Amino acid sequence: MSGNVVRLLRQNETVSKRRSNKLFDAGSATGAGYRLTWEEAVNLFIQARRAETSSDDTIKFERNSLKCYQRILEEQDIEPDIYDISIDLLRNKFVMFMVEKKGYKLNTINNRIKAIKRFFTFLHEEGWIPDNPAAHLKTRKGHQPTIPSFTEEQVVALFKQPDQNTFTGFRDFVMLSLILDTGLRVGEMIKLKTSQVDIKDSQLLGVIGKSKKPRDIPFCDDVRKLLIRYIKARGDVPSQYFFVTLHGRQLGVRTFQDTLHQYGKDAGITNVRVSPHTLRHTFAKMYILQDGDPYSLQDILGHTSQDMVKKYVNLWRPEMKSKHEKSSPMRHLYKERLL
Repeated sequence: MSGNVVRLLRQNETVSKRRSNKLFDAGSATGAGYRLTWEEAVNLFIQARRAETSSDDTIKFERNSLKCYQRILEEQDIEPDIYDISIDLLRNKFVMFMVEKKGYKLNTINNRIKAIKRFFTFLHEEGWIPDNPAAHLKTRKGHQPTIPSFTEEQVVALFKQPDQNTFTGFRDFVMLSLILDTGLRVGEMIKLKTSQVDIKDSQLLGVIGKSKKPRDIPFCDDVRKLLIRYIKARGDVPSQYFFVTLHGRQLGVRTFQDTLHQYGKDAGITNVRVSPHTLRHTFAKMYILQDGDPYSLQDILGHTSQDMVKKYVNLWRPEMKSKHEKSSPMRHLYKERLL
């Protein structure tokens, strides 16, 4: 953080210290009465987050959340600040403003609350503020939005769309199969390198997601056979990336998203967003319904906590109950008149 602090000092103060030949001790800045501006605090936080995650989307979300917080305060003629902040201000001027004036959905509100909590927690832990005003700020309770996923029939219809007689069509089919079998994020899949695809042991090696923690992800034998066929079709191209275009270049995220969206239209899927992330949710759903345990699911998906996995389990509990009815040992014994 020390180097960042030096760069983040107001320009005139930095120039003045340099010209007077005074050495600025960045490590003691927090205890020397130096007060960060709102912009400096935001920049410090964003730089710290960049060191923690490789996801551009995460960084973009954090920045947008802080901009949202700033706009909400400014709309009420409150200057954003990191020092004169109370829990009452956060609750009444931030959270309730989103609820009553903005009409944001529950999920949006809670995501903004979590972001502002991360921001003030960082400032407190780094010693920039004596107390954390967001320490006791809680997320709102209410009806949780449905996590979108495909039905089995929709998956089958979707997978029928790529023309497997062409290179691009077969490549798309393999990518769809890999997401459904491993729950990969689209960014993780696009960044896959040929060296990470271990055909012998049927796993993807060192996949790095939002947490920046490498993880190995297994895939089934059917997908292994598809990957072998794709490797032959791909041929020897200079690109280090596994999934490539007709010209041998890395496939873009937007290109695949747009292609998948069109496949969804062609398949007649209308009641759910057709996207790679919906397919990822579908993997989680089918994994749970096929008796996969939550702990291995957490590792495969690359989640740092069980929070999202618990949402999956709770959301699809009714379907699990139906599955239990069909496979219950006691029901089988009674049905066969063995008891």
